[in-house]
Amino acid sequence: MKSKKKFWIILLIIVVAVLILNPIGLMVIGVFVGMVGIKFTEAKLQKPAIYQPVATRLATYCQSDQNLFPEILSFAWLPPEVSHLGHPWCEVRTNFASVEFGGGFYHFGYALKLNEAASTPATNVWELSLAREESPEIPLMTLKLSSSQHYTAADLEKLVGANFNQSIENGKVGAYRSKIMLQLKFGQISEASATCTDWIKAEPDSWLPRFTYAHIQCRLGNTNSAAEFSDWIHLHKDFPNSICLALFYYREGWTNQAIEAVRLALAQPLAESDSTASKFYLGENGALIAFSAADYDLCQSMCDKMLTDSDKELWWRRKALRIKSAAIFMKGDKSAAIELMKQAENANAPDPFSHEPAAKADKALLDAIQNNNIEFVKNFQNWVDGQESWFSPFETDESGFHGGDLKIATPYPPSWKSDEMTTNFWD
Repeated sequence: MKSKKKFWIILLIIVVAVLILNPIGLMVIGVFVGMVGIKFTEAKLQKPAIYQPVATRLATYCQSDQNLFPEILSFAWLPPEVSHLGHPWCEVRTNFASVEFGGGFYHFGYALKLNEAASTPATNVWELSLAREESPEIPLMTLKLSSSQHYTAADLEKLVGANFNQSIENGKVGAYRSKIMLQLKFGQISEASATCTDWIKAEPDSWLPRFTYAHIQCRLGNTNSAAEFSDWIHLHKDFPNSICLALFYYREGWTNQAIEAVRLALAQPLAESDSTASKFYLGENGALIAFSAADYDLCQSMCDKMLTDSDKELWWRRKALRIKSAAIFMKGDKSAAIELMKQAENANAPDPFSHEPAAKADKALLDAIQNNNIEFVKNFQNWVDGQESWFSPFETDESGFHGGDLKIATPYPPSWKSDEMTTNFWD
């Protein structure tokens, strides 16, 4: 008996070891653990102590001015009873709201619907259910709410801001950015400036709170903040910081200062930092700032800096070659520009999603150069790739969703309309 027991123990150990060490086994274990977690969360979502405050919050959102809400609401907009269960996100309309968990092939959460037939001018009737992908909804409760009940902007700033304050108290410095975006959304510029001051104290060695503070101070009419930010960058100069200074000036409409910041970046080693973006992405931004200012020598130098870097990727080599080609053409060397464009075409990666639109963009620029279409080439918006954008630490809010149509507040001037390069990002 003992030998049999020992055999089964050894066999069990071998099976577990195979499952853990084998990639497929790890995948199976991961799926199993994930499904157990989902079932656990679904069970919690069906508890009255959790879904009742969610129903009231969502219904009141639906009855409030929809212009007060971003397109996608993050966990911070939800009651703590549900936001602590994971990373939910929410959508709100006048007659419907949803809270969603999960991702990939399985989503679940809450669905709140207005029962128009049962509602009256004085009272709205809302139905909350648990929604699961490919499964019938499970009714949870009916809520009757006075049709006059709603949130004001001040209510929402206090409600959502409290969640960011709690995150800050818990040591999550990223919540400063989210809190500032919330304050800017509701026009609390002075309050956002004060939050920036706290953020700088919390992260004294980071460029981002100072970048944000400088923009916000400009909104308040204090342009001296630009010089203060520039002084700080010069004391902490590296390639990413210098490009961020250039972007600050460029968005504020100070072209000469932006060009000088690009020159500062050019003098630094091409390197990355954890708090910005790819060095090639930043380099592209710097090159295009120079190009837009008709400083084609500086633009070419930035492209050469990227092209001579040993870590360059094929994706970015093509981009640098295109920009350099346009700059050289604008300097009057058509034949060299054509040769560079041919190199750029050869560097177009065989990606099933990006190859065709990239080839189309390359053809448009090459045709313009061959036809001496100076006006076309002069405006880089005519020939940059369709998805190109300026680097921005305010591309998304805390929900993580992208897109300029999500009503996301930024500290940038009102004249700066979009980070998409192919749009009229300036008035």
